[in-house]
Amino acid sequence: MLAARLVGIVRLDDLELTVAAAEAALGAGLEVVEVTFTLPSAARAIERLRRDHPEAVVGAGTVRRPSELEEAAAAGAQFLVAPVINPELLESAHLRALPMLPGVFSASEIDLGLRLGARLMKLFPAEPAGPAYLASMLQPFPEARLVPTGGVAAANAAGYLRAGAVAVAMGSSIFPARRIAGEGPGVVRPLVQEALAALAG
Repeated sequence: MLAARLVGIVRLDDLELTVAAAEAALGAGLEVVEVTFTLPSAARAIERLRRDHPEAVVGAGTVRRPSELEEAAAAGAQFLVAPVINPELLESAHLRALPMLPGVFSASEIDLGLRLGARLMKLFPAEPAGPAYLASMLQPFPEARLVPTGGVAAANAAGYLRAGAVAVAMGSSIFPARRIAGEGPGVVRPLVQEALAALAG
């Protein structure tokens, strides 16, 4: 994840579209995909992507319950992402040696995440606070490794890296649900390529 610097978050409500959109993104150069558990069949999507794309890093997002953690782990998820800090889930992930990024925003939450041993944390929502806010959070917590998400797109991604983010995560900016449903999963290809070019630049 850190080497790739970009995590693509697939938040769709259809299993086949989720898999197809993720595969289109991987074909366009994306290396890290997060399938959110807002999709009831998220574990099946993760299992298929892990089976068919062993070169990719595939994780589970919006993990809020122990049952979802268990499903994600059984499906072969390589990392977990949560919208909040849940000490119970962090401990369960740690016992499985499965990286988990809890969602944080405030200084208190970042401090708690560090004390609970979170190696990476999701700064959410990144917008409208912006890169300057991320940089300000790193001043008292220089050891924190933050991955901003929520409003991150090709236009502002490089700014977050310059501010100190170790990677960025993009959802609707590269996986626009309505366009995918209406035009097909191929719409993600140019969006992924644009995002990768922005980060490379």
